[in-house]
Amino acid sequence: MAGPAALSAAAAALVAALLLLRREDPGPGAGPSMAETEALSKLREDFRMQNKSVFILGASGETGRALLKEILEQGLFSKVTLIGRRKLTFNEEAYKNVNQEVVDFEKLEDYASAFQGHDVGFCCLGTTRAKAGAEGFVRVDRDYVLKSAELAKAGGCKHFNLVSSKGADKSSNFLYLQVKGEVEAKVEELKFDRYSVFRPGWGNEIPVVKCLAQESKAEELKQRNGRVRILTQVCLIPQIP
Repeated sequence: MAGPAALSAAAAALVAALLLLRREDPGPGAGPSMAETEALSKLREDFRMQNKSVFILGASGETGRALLKEILEQGLFSKVTLIGRRKLTFNEEAYKNVNQEVVDFEKLEDYASAFQGHDVGFCCLGTTRAKAGAEGFVRVDRDYVLKSAELAKAGGCKHFNLVSSKGADKSSNFLYLQVKGEVEAKVEELKFDRYSVFRPGWGNEIPVVKCLAQESKAEELKQRNGRVRILTQVCLIPQIP
C-alpha cells in the first residue's frame, strides 16, 4: 500500500492535471514546463472564479481521501460533494462544508438527483478480485462506474475524471486490466465535453510531475479530437478501494 507522501503526490497530480490539460499537448513523454508550473497560481485563481462544483466517487478509499484533502486545500471548487454508500465522518474544520450524498449502488437510478448540478466529477471507485470475487469486482469497477458516469452526464457534468490503471486494455487476458479498459471505452462513448483518464503506475521509481502529461503515440493518435486525455503513471499507486 502506498504511504501518505505518495498518496498526497498522487492527489496533487490529479488536481494539477485538471488545470494543465487546457494547454496544447507538447508531445509524448513531456512534463509541464517551468512556465506552466509558474502559471499554476494564476490558473487556480481563474478556475476558482468560475465557481464550479465537483463530486467525488470513492472518497472512502485511500486515493479518494487524498484527492478530497487536496481539493479542499486548494479551494478550487465552490461546492464539493461526496457520493458513496455511507456517510463519512470528518473532524477537521476544513471538511465542514463538504456535502454528502448516500446512495445504493445497486439502485443508482433511484439516486439520479445526487449526480445533478456538478461541473466536474472524479471517480475513484474500485475494488479487487481478492476482496470481492470476480463477479463483485466487475460489478464495482465496471457496472457501478459506468452507471455513475451515465447519471453524471445526464445531470450536466462537463468534465469526467476516471482513475483507472496502468496497462488498462479491453483486449487483455487479465480480468483486472480488461475491465479497466472496457470501462474507459464505455465512458468515452458518453461524450463528455472533457474526459480525463488517469492510469496509476505500480511503483515509486518515477517522479509524479515528470509523468504528468505522458501519453503514448497510439493513444495520442486515437484521441485526435482533443476531448479525451489519457495520462499514464500520473500517480504512483494502484487504484485502492
